[in-house]
Formats: sequence, C-alpha cells, structure tokens
Amino acid sequence: LMRVQSALIWNISPLMSSAQPPVMYTTSLWSLPFESGAPVRLLQAQERALLRDLRSAIDKRIENKIASARRFAVRARNHAKMVDCYLTTYYNHKSLFGNKKQISDQIIEHPQNYHIYEGLS
Repeated sequence: LMRVQSALIWNISPLMSSAQPPVMYTTSLWSLPFESGAPVRLLQAQERALLRDLRSAIDKRIENKIASARRFAVRARNHAKMVDCYLTTYYNHKSLFGNKKQISDQIIEHPQNYHIYEGLS
C-alpha cells in the first residue's frame, strides 16, 4: 500500500503546479468494520488527518477571502494612483488654445516623456 502510494505521488507531483508534493490520504470510507489484517491504525490516523485538514481548509476560507479582498483593494488603489498621475499630467500640459486630443494622445503613447511612472513610485 505504501509503495503504491509513493509511486503515485512520485508520478503525480510533476503534473501539479505546486512545488510541494500532493497530500494523499489512505482511508476507508466504508461503514463496515475493517477486515482482519488491514492496517487499522494507519487507516484511522489517515482518516483523522483528512478530517483535521478539511476543518483547517474551512477555517482558512475566511482568511483567503480577506487576502483576496486586500489584493483587489491594492490593485484598485494603484489604478487610482495611475489615473490621477495621467490626469494631473494632462491638466498641467493642456493650454487654452492647444489641441487637447493631441496632448492626451501624446501622454498615452509616450508616458515616459511626461514622467508618469516616476509619479507612481
């Protein structure tokens, strides 16, 4: 049983996107009692580990949602900063008689000439 499990993990690991090997639980989810000669202690320990990890995954679900919301907020803040830099640059370079479309196109096409990215940092 352990050799089969090790070989399976060895062959599946390269297919996974994680650097860590996958966790494999050897359990019997059958409601009947174990047969004689079955590795009862191993199966029961693996079942307890599976239930513990399921409980942990449920508890971490909220933490993952908070982390996702934080990442979204950071991206929205960075976007707002970028829009603010573009608008500030546009208002500083437009003139009363100048071509506003041409100025905005120049800022969009060549932001390095207007130091847009320096304003973001």
